[in-house]
Amino acid sequence: MLNTALRFMSECDRVGLKYRESRDLDDGSSLVACGVSGKNNARYDVLFIFDKDQHTVSERVVGLVSYDAEKEQAMRDVVNELNGIYRWFKFYTKDGGKVNVQADAIISEETSDRICVELLLRTMKVIDDAYPKFMHVLWG
Repeated sequence: MLNTALRFMSECDRVGLKYRESRDLDDGSSLVACGVSGKNNARYDVLFIFDKDQHTVSERVVGLVSYDAEKEQAMRDVVNELNGIYRWFKFYTKDGGKVNVQADAIISEETSDRICVELLLRTMKVIDDAYPKFMHVLWG
């Protein structure tokens, strides 16, 4: 396990955040998955992929929202709106009716703990704020 990932997990433990899986990947990077139960009954995993060079981390939320094909344009409209509001995050739709979220950050061994915890907390807040917009498309 890379030191950047280990430091992040240690900081999660210190501040009381839970991660549910950690492992090394075949390409030399490390993965840490954090399970989140947000407001509005949203449950999702936030994946942190620490690059083997230990200078960057990719954060991904895959399948935040699932929707039927007839909702595609309305979901794209919401995604476009959110991308204009939240400059550090990219929302996008994927074939098969899924909304995903991603962010990337530059880190070092010395900063990965604080930066990644801050990124996780910001992600949770952004998703809590955005989730009702997706539900309005599905049920409104």
